[in-house]
Amino acid sequence: MEKLIESAITMIKPGMTVSFGGGRTVGRLIHALDTSAIRVSSPSEQTIGLCQELNIPVVPLEQVTKFDLAFDGCDSIDQNLNVLKSNGGIHTFERLYANLADRYIIMAPMERFTTELNPQVQLALEVLELAIPQVIRVVEQLGGQAKIRQSQDMAGMVRTPNGNGLVDCNFESWSEIDSINERLAIMTGVLGTSYFKDVVTDVLLATDADVKHIKKEDL
Repeated sequence: MEKLIESAITMIKPGMTVSFGGGRTVGRLIHALDTSAIRVSSPSEQTIGLCQELNIPVVPLEQVTKFDLAFDGCDSIDQNLNVLKSNGGIHTFERLYANLADRYIIMAPMERFTTELNPQVQLALEVLELAIPQVIRVVEQLGGQAKIRQSQDMAGMVRTPNGNGLVDCNFESWSEIDSINERLAIMTGVLGTSYFKDVVTDVLLATDADVKHIKKEDL
């Protein structure tokens, strides 16, 4: 993974405003960076905590009009650079940051890059608690299975930083994910989905010996 970090660092220039998402790879990137010449922001409480430990000032989103770069991870990537960002559960926040980025860069191991999205990775929805039963019924009507994500640390469901629940949706394949996501995203009470379509501009994929950089404009 060290070459992955090195490749990411070469993209960061002095004076940039850069967003860093969550996850261990992003954390290692921050550890390796000289952040003194850039403005740092993050949608992740974990990453913000790391920055505080390292005495790195973090710029709130409301003070940002544009990110030059935004780095993040994902759980599955398809050949068109659409991604599922499901396990972290902060996809609504991450999408707000991604929307402001000139380049939205995913860092991941090569095995997460496949022709179609991995059906073993769920589509995660952030849902107002009162709307959860309605959302689950619609998922089942569409031919999928849905369950409320439960906390491993305490009784009850996982709650997002917004205080909402997460509904994890599984289908036999993601060949129809565009229509499934469109149907669920417009439901009252659904704040965000973990499917990021036509958002990613760059993917840095770590192989055993090197890093493969795929750009959206080269596809």
